[in-house]
Amino acid sequence: MEDDENLHALLDTQDDEENEIELSPAVLIEVMEEAWLNEKFSPEILPNKIDFVELLLGQLSAMEENLENVGDRDIKKTLHLLEVDRLRFLVGSYLRMRLEKIEFYVDHILKQENSRLENREDLYLTEAELTFARNFKEGIDNHFEHLMRVHPTIPVDWKNQVIQPNIHSFVFSRSKTNIESIIIDEGNDDETVYVNKDSQMIISYNSVSNLVKKGDVQLV
Repeated sequence: MEDDENLHALLDTQDDEENEIELSPAVLIEVMEEAWLNEKFSPEILPNKIDFVELLLGQLSAMEENLENVGDRDIKKTLHLLEVDRLRFLVGSYLRMRLEKIEFYVDHILKQENSRLENREDLYLTEAELTFARNFKEGIDNHFEHLMRVHPTIPVDWKNQVIQPNIHSFVFSRSKTNIESIIIDEGNDDETVYVNKDSQMIISYNSVSNLVKKGDVQLV
């Protein structure tokens, strides 16, 4: 569509050489929309997409600067500003969903992140998210320790009661490529199936979690 081409042209005016990741505006928006959907429907927190977030926000800021030179009566300016608002909402929603998961599964997430640190693996959290998680856990621990002094009947093993995401919950997914085999998670009896590109299925998240993280499967 002409309006989409104009939107992407405005985004393209930002100097791509300043970014380590070089993507066309259309692809960048598609990546962020997919990241938002995956984070929304995944029971666990996924590897962060902060590089794409920062790249998109940078391009949106450049677009807003370019739109300042467009007349207020130009309907295309209004449409572009609406799209900017939509994309900023998308980014904000994506980041809020991740913070909500951190708050709910903070002990589990920090335990996994510490394991990744020990094994020199890539962390799922950004530096800011990791700091938030540690501060949030410290606040929760201090709160419960205070409650234990006031109400000594609280079980002393409360710290061992870690809430974990249900990775066996069912999700609706779409394959982005042909997949030779997916292990169907059905408790003790596992079987593999071949999945064609663009196939949609309801399946246990545990069966496709690695494929979601690799980008071969999208949650919808």
